Amino acid sequence: MVVSPDIAEEVSISVASAAASVGLTPATLRTWDRRYGLSPSIRTQGGHRRYNGADLARLQLAARLVDAGLPPAGAVAAVRDRSESQCREQLEPFERPTVPGTSGDEQLPEKLKQEVGRRPGGGRTLAMGPATAEQRGIARAAMALDGERVRELMVKAIAARGTIAAWNELALPTLIAIGDRWEQTGENIEVEHVASLAFQQALDGVQFPARSGRPVVLACAPGDSHALPMLALRAALLESGVNVVMLGADLPGSSLIAGVARLRPRAVVVWATLPSHGDESVLANLPQQRPSAKLYVAGRGWDGADVSAIQATALCSLEQAVEQLSP
Repeated sequence: MVVSPDIAEEVSISVASAAASVGLTPATLRTWDRRYGLSPSIRTQGGHRRYNGADLARLQLAARLVDAGLPPAGAVAAVRDRSESQCREQLEPFERPTVPGTSGDEQLPEKLKQEVGRRPGGGRTLAMGPATAEQRGIARAAMALDGERVRELMVKAIAARGTIAAWNELALPTLIAIGDRWEQTGENIEVEHVASLAFQQALDGVQFPARSGRPVVLACAPGDSHALPMLALRAALLESGVNVVMLGADLPGSSLIAGVARLRPRAVVVWATLPSHGDESVLANLPQQRPSAKLYVAGRGWDGADVSAIQATALCSLEQAVEQLSP
């Protein structure tokens, strides 16, 4: 959030609102106030501290500097005495798309690099390009291995906008950025694990009344342990009133056959992340039933497979999947 100079003094918001607007936690803002002196400028008659527009600009710049790899003390020291217009000017480089393969520090204005004594390279940020405060907040929490904060932000997004929007706007960009960083550096597998578990916990929390009727069965192909996309589909289908059964990751073909025989679903979706997972015989051997179950495949692992021979339909997005699988 960047506030224009002409309304800077008119803005007066609480610690919680200020934290949400810049993608930080209220606890972080209180720590920066107490430890580093980055304090809100307004004090109400009741003694409450509130942030004005200039305060918010300083907070946003400090948050972006921390994202770029600076320690909080250095980031706060670099912005504490700056005016709102100075902060807005120095925020401009951060709004440009990040070039793949560059570090977060390379976005720093040269003057700030000199003031905080940092050399470019080795940032602790995720290259997500232009991002909202919410996206930066969840990326920052992931890089800090703060799984509870990642889960909390995802839960709030699901409650506010639904699973599809939360997945597309928060989870998917974060996981892609983590994967890109791993490809470039070979690091941060622990970040991917923490973020994935947090997203799973948030998606598992989506609960709706039990639905009747023949279910939709979801499963991951044999050897594929990446169940998160199917968990997102499960949550989105539950929101849409679909009776759905998730059979889990790395499901043996024999177990899928047994599950379909028992459940007699109206549709079966099998996810495959890699080509080595996408085996058409898994679907070809499913038991026949009347009325027959519609077969679907999802994931890049099916890209080279001939699924038309078994009359399976490829699902290319979460939105398409929910549309196809809803009654």
